[in-house]
Amino acid sequence: MSVRKKLVLIQFSRAFVPLIVMLFHTTESMYSYFKYNFLGLSFLPISGGVNYFFALTGFMMYYIYRESIGKANQLTYFLLNRFIRIYPLYWILTIAFLTVYLLFPNQFWSGVDTNIEAYISSILLLPNSSETDPFLIVAWSLVHTVFFYFIFSLLFFFKINISKWILSIWGVLSIVFYTGLIDIDHYIIRFLFNFYNIIFLTGIVCAHFITCHRINFKWSITLSVIGFLGFPFTWLNYFYEFIHIDFDFSTGLSSALLILGLASIDLQKDIKIPKVFNYLGNAAFSIYLSHNVVLDISTELYSRLTIYDELGGWLTMTILMILMLIIGCFTHSFIEKPLIKRMKKIVFKRNMDMPKMVPKENKSSINIS
Repeated sequence: MSVRKKLVLIQFSRAFVPLIVMLFHTTESMYSYFKYNFLGLSFLPISGGVNYFFALTGFMMYYIYRESIGKANQLTYFLLNRFIRIYPLYWILTIAFLTVYLLFPNQFWSGVDTNIEAYISSILLLPNSSETDPFLIVAWSLVHTVFFYFIFSLLFFFKINISKWILSIWGVLSIVFYTGLIDIDHYIIRFLFNFYNIIFLTGIVCAHFITCHRINFKWSITLSVIGFLGFPFTWLNYFYEFIHIDFDFSTGLSSALLILGLASIDLQKDIKIPKVFNYLGNAAFSIYLSHNVVLDISTELYSRLTIYDELGGWLTMTILMILMLIIGCFTHSFIEKPLIKRMKKIVFKRNMDMPKMVPKENKSSINIS
């Protein structure tokens, strides 16, 4: 089956996921500061948007690098590329976060773990024994993403059949520990065999399926619609419990169906999207990483002024969303893009012996988290 590298609808979906996460975080802050609960969203545990990114990460890793599985000489390229995409920008935003929060500890620093282990785990994006989030709270998902990349990197040493066994065993163990069939109360076990691993693996399965099989176009649309509607259904089901289903399982399944449907459509049709959505898809990582700091500072400032009293809840939320979006896009255009370009020039120039025949990443695979 001929496969195009550019997945336009996947890129389109990436433009909206950070907006959904921003919306949910904004409703939480609005309720915390002003007791304004937009559509009751602040009572939901999560939006499910991050689960979509987990599934998309697995999908794109396999979709782009499947031909590199079993080729150990391409591992260095993969690891360096992943490092450049995540760590430099993350470190810059973490430093900015720490600077602001240390200058105003009474406003922002309450409840933050500041021991040595917390610093090390935050800097390196590793789990810690207290199971606390990194200083840049939204980066909790990056801790899992980095682990996903580590597991996937092992596949460069093995042929495809052995790689399938490695992923299958990891997936089965994750299910076993998640369902409580085996109960070992240790933070490392909880991390290594987390349910998020299953979502990641589901993305890989979706990528493998569409590269081997053609899904009927009508079925592709049906899968996309079901996957998309699965998110609002999960939110409503959390309040009214139409059926008894786990929140992460429901959003994870919806993510897989949506990705499977969108990718299948894209492989069969030439799709074009407005440039603004393509840009927002590329800026998704910057928007995601930066929005919470902007939100914390803005809501703290708004609470000290009369902005909420003057504008009301809906308009205040809208301004916050626009502000976070602008800062996120600024971060992407003036920090992330130049930084990645510079880092690639430095790193890959020093590794001229690196194999040239490596998969070229398309923009829909950049900075998935």
